[in-house]
Amino acid sequence: MSGTGLRVAGALLAAATAATFTASGGRLPAFRLRPAMVRAGRLELRTVRSGRGTPVVLLHGFGESLTAWRSIFTFLAERADVMALDLPGHGLSSKPASGYATDSLAADVLEALDALGVGRAVLVGHSLGGAVATAAALRAPDRILGLVLIDPAIAVTSSLLRDSSPDSSGTADALRSAIAEYEAQRSRFTSVHDRGWLRETDSALAYVPAGDPAYRPALRAVLREFDFRYLTPERARSLDVPVLLIWGSLDPLLPVEAGRRLAAELPRAQLVVIPRSWHRPHVERPDTVAGLVAAFIRRTDSDTP
Repeated sequence: MSGTGLRVAGALLAAATAATFTASGGRLPAFRLRPAMVRAGRLELRTVRSGRGTPVVLLHGFGESLTAWRSIFTFLAERADVMALDLPGHGLSSKPASGYATDSLAADVLEALDALGVGRAVLVGHSLGGAVATAAALRAPDRILGLVLIDPAIAVTSSLLRDSSPDSSGTADALRSAIAEYEAQRSRFTSVHDRGWLRETDSALAYVPAGDPAYRPALRAVLREFDFRYLTPERARSLDVPVLLIWGSLDPLLPVEAGRRLAAELPRAQLVVIPRSWHRPHVERPDTVAGLVAAFIRRTDSDTP
């Protein structure tokens, strides 16, 4: 594997390991959570919903699930109509062999909102979920009240994971397989369930991604098909919705300099850097991030006719 490949793999694994040890270990109180499976075209997506008010949709990062939001979900649900979902290929949602292009995932999210009866919403996305949220906003700007992008993977400079040239395709395939295997094994310890937070059926609780033969191929397909450089300068200039960028100051995968560049390119963006935080500020600094998101929701409420 090339030096670049090792650095990318190391950063991905470091971010994932940080997530393992910084996630809240406490038992969080149930807050009138409403779990459901919804249909998005050919797919079934796991969702959870709670609260009333402005619709807010939470989209997790690569290799994760809706449980990644549990540290801030209740706080937001006391102030808004909050929904989180497992993206295709993740959690308990469908895991087709393909269909993970950025625009395809954005279309799936918009179809899920249709199924949930949501017209316009604030989209909150972390890492890969931030790119999906951005693509959804470009695809259907009339449905987006605003975007909160937490260390979003929308302008990644390395092309290794998508490089199909003869000299590097074997390295890229090996890297994708290694990451998929790591995420599958990690799911045994960072569960897609949290009995103390979300009550699920016995059949749902029995599901473990590492035991699903479709899980690893789905993750490899995400890394192969998803465009981590989706936000071109032209697309950035056309993203005319309010954007709050939240960035961990110590993010090893997407350095904060990428956030500063992005804030300068977007017409209506504000950047907030979270000190002493890595790639998952909503897990590592949940009180700070929850307050920022809640304040952003209030601003979108006041700006909506």
